[in-house]
Amino acid sequence: MRTVKRLYLYAVAIISLEVVLWGMIGLVRSIFAGQSLGGDVLRLAGALALILVGVPVFLIHWWLAQRGVAQDDDERSSAVRAVFLYAVLLGTLIPGTQNILAFINRSLLPIFQAPARMGLFGGQQTLGDNLIAVFMNILIAAYFLQILRGDWKAVEAKDALRLGRRVFCYIWVIYGLAMVVGGIQQILYYLFQLTGNFDGLAMTTPSFHASAANGLALLLVGVPLWVLAWKNAQDSISEPDERASLLRLGVLYLLALAGVITVLTSGGLVIDLLLRLLLGEHFTARNFLIELRSPLSIGFPLAGVWAYYGYWLNRTIKDVPDAPRRAGMRRLYYYILAALGLSATLIGLNMLLNFFTDLLLRSGSWYNFLRDQLAAALATLAAGLPLWILTWWPMQTEALSAGDAGDHARRSLVRKIYLYLALFAGVIGGMVSAGVLVYNLLRAVLGNPPSGLAELVLDSSRNLVLFALLGIYHGLTLGVDGRREAGALMARHAAFPVLVFDPGNGTFGRDLLAAIGKQAPSLPASVQLADRPVPKETAPQAIVLPGDLALNPPAALGRWLARYDGHRIVVPRAAPGWIWPGGTKESVSVALAAQAIRQLAEGQEIHRASGTGGAGWLVLLYILASVCGLQVLIALISAGTSLFGY
Repeated sequence: MRTVKRLYLYAVAIISLEVVLWGMIGLVRSIFAGQSLGGDVLRLAGALALILVGVPVFLIHWWLAQRGVAQDDDERSSAVRAVFLYAVLLGTLIPGTQNILAFINRSLLPIFQAPARMGLFGGQQTLGDNLIAVFMNILIAAYFLQILRGDWKAVEAKDALRLGRRVFCYIWVIYGLAMVVGGIQQILYYLFQLTGNFDGLAMTTPSFHASAANGLALLLVGVPLWVLAWKNAQDSISEPDERASLLRLGVLYLLALAGVITVLTSGGLVIDLLLRLLLGEHFTARNFLIELRSPLSIGFPLAGVWAYYGYWLNRTIKDVPDAPRRAGMRRLYYYILAALGLSATLIGLNMLLNFFTDLLLRSGSWYNFLRDQLAAALATLAAGLPLWILTWWPMQTEALSAGDAGDHARRSLVRKIYLYLALFAGVIGGMVSAGVLVYNLLRAVLGNPPSGLAELVLDSSRNLVLFALLGIYHGLTLGVDGRREAGALMARHAAFPVLVFDPGNGTFGRDLLAAIGKQAPSLPASVQLADRPVPKETAPQAIVLPGDLALNPPAALGRWLARYDGHRIVVPRAAPGWIWPGGTKESVSVALAAQAIRQLAEGQEIHRASGTGGAGWLVLLYILASVCGLQVLIALISAGTSLFGY
């Protein structure tokens, strides 16, 4: 109930705070507008409405939240409060930064002889608008920063605060890096414009130099912001919790993969352009550079992101001490790239086959259509096929190898997801393609053929062949993995003898042997009566005892257990005088014990039940981080037309 109350109080508080903040900004802007009545009346009325509605709501809920902290110090360490405080800082500092960026952007445009309206940010604003927004946001941020510092000093269990700080830091890393990438892209775009403007006429247009001013503004704000945020993130890895952070690893994966995808896309566009030139399309030098400017201007900065964060990702993976976990992290990266490469390869093959289909059906239209189609198909293949080969081949080689490394690779969840997704796509895609093919053929047989029947049949047949090859190859790969995995597991099970101690009635041992037989049929398991001596030649890898017997064994068994140094599995069981708070449903306990034996025999980690509260808040924080990241992404998309020159 306390968690629900916290969620309510802090959710209403942050929403009402934003209402009040932007109401205050609107009010001060209307006071200093200095214009005649009319439009200012509407602005003033809107600002006063926001303030009059938001202030009492915020004050009441913030007072209740602070009163809860005064009454119970544990409130300071709650994850909800940490999320609220860091979210307030993000919700004030990012708009403040955007207003600083808008002012710098507008100030640079006249230097480059471009009008203020050509700015990416704040083209219709004034210096006063920006200063007011910056001042108000910083004022609110300063107050809550003091609250946050007080919590850091007062709280002993700082897990929630550390996680909130970590999310806060990496959001700034991504935000600053997005500015740097956008700034470099705009500068490169301008340089390509400058290089391609051989006649000099375009240099006289107001918009020609705007991209230089926009890019410089982004760099002036983004570079120091990214450097500071990334330095803080790097400095924090001296702490063990930060070094093992899944959030850090996720950000590194995200940035490296974003670089890969963008570089491959840009590379494909460049290859397409070169192929069109080789296949006879005429370009002037100016038009050729104009075509190149968009893919190269975005490809170069993202290549730097890929190289830099790919380096840190590989370094982070190498620093992981646990070899199986290190290999699993490497597999995740490779299989994501393999999936991207495979998708691009299939698309390129489909486009190439479609080219041959059109070549048969549309003879004589080479210079109008087919040349561009062939260039696009070959460019897509040139970008996707090498990526798939270079990432899939090492993973396949690892999975086919003998020993523990091969076993772990074949049993990898990431590999199974990759293979089953490919198989799923092959089956479903093949089914749809076959359905379309049969439908059109039946229409023709029944006397109502569709227009362009030959082209429809060829298209459906082409798709059916591609999806069938996709499904067959990955289905066969799954079959090979399954046979190798089964053989390796049987060998592991056979080398893991288990001894089950039965109190004397025989039912416990019988039920457990049956459960083990279901989990691992080749695993050698035997029953030993608790009141009889254990044979000296017996050397089990693991033993299983009911809970009451483990706590009160016979004297001889107690001495034997004192000398035994293998795995011991205790099964809760209802018995007079014994109380097991976790429950004693024997069928469940026996099944869990058999599962634990199989996991031990296979060298897996035993899964233990644990609370989910911490994980739940972790998910909540990641969701909030994703929302903030989405806002940054939306801002970038909104500027996309200018970034790419359209």
